[in-house]
Amino acid sequence: MILLVSLPVIIGLAQKFDEAKFKSYQDQYPEEQAIFLEHFETVDIRIVSDSLVVTTTNKKQMLHLGNQSSVYAKDAIRSSSFFQTQNISAKTLVPEKKKYRAIEVTEFKESYDKSSSVFYDDSKSINFIYPAIQSGAITVLEYKQKIKDPKFLTSFLFQNYLPVVHAKYTITADKGVDLKLEVLYDDESAITQIEESVGDRITYTFEAFNIEKLKYEENAPPIRSSALHVISLVNSYEVDGKVVPVLSSTEDLFRWYATFIDGLKEGDHENIKAIVQDILSPNDSELDKVRKVFYWVQNNIKYIAFEDGMRGLIPHSASYVCDKRYGDCKDMATIVINMLHEAGVEAHFTWIGTRDIPYNYSDYPSPLVDNHMIATYIKDDQYYFLDATSQYSSYLLPSSMIQGKEALIALSNDEFEIKKVPVIEAQTNLKIDSSHFRVDNGSVLGSGKLYLAGYPKVFNSYKMIKSSKKAEEKFIQKLLERGSNKFFVTDYSIGNLDNLDKPIEIAYEYKIEDYYRTIGNKIYFNMNLDKAMTSNLIDEERQQPRTFRFKTKNVNIAEFEIPMGYAVSRLPKDKSYSNDVFSFQIDYKQEDNKIILKRTYSIKSIQIDPEQFENWNDALKELSNAYRDLIILEKTGA
Repeated sequence: MILLVSLPVIIGLAQKFDEAKFKSYQDQYPEEQAIFLEHFETVDIRIVSDSLVVTTTNKKQMLHLGNQSSVYAKDAIRSSSFFQTQNISAKTLVPEKKKYRAIEVTEFKESYDKSSSVFYDDSKSINFIYPAIQSGAITVLEYKQKIKDPKFLTSFLFQNYLPVVHAKYTITADKGVDLKLEVLYDDESAITQIEESVGDRITYTFEAFNIEKLKYEENAPPIRSSALHVISLVNSYEVDGKVVPVLSSTEDLFRWYATFIDGLKEGDHENIKAIVQDILSPNDSELDKVRKVFYWVQNNIKYIAFEDGMRGLIPHSASYVCDKRYGDCKDMATIVINMLHEAGVEAHFTWIGTRDIPYNYSDYPSPLVDNHMIATYIKDDQYYFLDATSQYSSYLLPSSMIQGKEALIALSNDEFEIKKVPVIEAQTNLKIDSSHFRVDNGSVLGSGKLYLAGYPKVFNSYKMIKSSKKAEEKFIQKLLERGSNKFFVTDYSIGNLDNLDKPIEIAYEYKIEDYYRTIGNKIYFNMNLDKAMTSNLIDEERQQPRTFRFKTKNVNIAEFEIPMGYAVSRLPKDKSYSNDVFSFQIDYKQEDNKIILKRTYSIKSIQIDPEQFENWNDALKELSNAYRDLIILEKTGA
């Protein structure tokens, strides 16, 4: 949503502090601690000799409105060998007696990014703190960057998590440069676009005023899924009458990427041969070989993000990775592919973006689209997306973070295919809790088994494998918790934790104190010991979609032993509800001296859009109502 109310920027870098104008901003943004007065970026693209030289000039001004705006004192600039940062100037303009006093930032500290999902990772963060932050102060940041390769020309965000009074993105290029410029999510036509030609150069200006902030909300899609921004790519440029392609198509992108993997699949390595011979058997099927190789890499190659320059794009050889026993996503893909090649199985290098990135190859063929590499095995039109960085995933599952994303698969040195990774269906991501319990002097005593398959197995494995006994016990208590805060796990055992092909099985015994009520000759008992999902209502004020890691199906089967001398006087009615995002079914039945509750619910989408919020909340409200149903037991012969 863009606010079209016009308010000119009148607090700038002049020495005079205009208190009336400052208060006008406070009145316009009464709930904000700070706003961006200016957010400008200017890109200069020149044809020099037979190549392109790309530089950017960046400027930000933030006005601090409230007395608690010191949370914005910390700032950082992203830099790398591809984005070389120069001429940093940062300062605070502090109002004093109708004037500003400038206090420069003198200390800049570099730290290197260790994000687990970054495809090229020599990037570093230049961190600093603005001094003397107070109401009325303005922080000013200016710097230049040289973009080493025009393929890394990126996007400009007009919208952020603070209001922006004035934003401008300008690109000036030589006339021989062919650009792709696209405005995204400008439903209200907030951005004005001007193209001007002066001599041998063309300037493209994108400008907007008074841009409403995006509300930060947990479990929302990445900011570029909805924020007003401009994508800029270099398609090609012309030198001496010859067109030099940059990234005008997916074919251009693939030809460039293919140079980074040349020869890595077929590498002849003695250490790889020895391991393949050791872990495979003569009677293994092709799929057996895929499974064994993939699991060996998961168990023996430690994922570490370490990159430097072009090493952020070029994998190490499989032999190197094997010797070191560690690697990044590209290295882990390489050793999987090379080991399978040694085993006579064809697998393919695959570039892909995680769900943190909202773009597709067909729309924007550039490094903007991907940040990850995996291996892909194809058999009888079945695609196996092998992401060894997901340490506890079955070879049958893609990692959850690439569900629904386009994969760029290198079928050969000259051929590629774009294939969408499926979103795994709820019934694969299964949680089944089957328990038996009875009442005893006001307490509930029970035992059961919990089965975790698919992504629930993967994510819970991370919490249990390699944990201390104390940490494991604490996690199991939380995982099984039900009834009340007087729930205690008295004993448990874990099976199949290290077997990626079978569900985790947790056998457990528990006790819940003071759970049920006895009034006169009747026992009132709620068999829904845990009331899962009832805290997941979506706030009606929410603006962003709500995302989930995966679809899931949860099955709970509870057998309640009717106490001696009691009979059932009330059994709740069965209930069910279903819509496009959520469904549940609750059934009760009596068999001999037992009451059996079977409850199933399914989250049917990995993203719930705002127009679906009402459906989601309606379903959860119906589920919450169903949870309130009680069974009533009455003493016989009373």
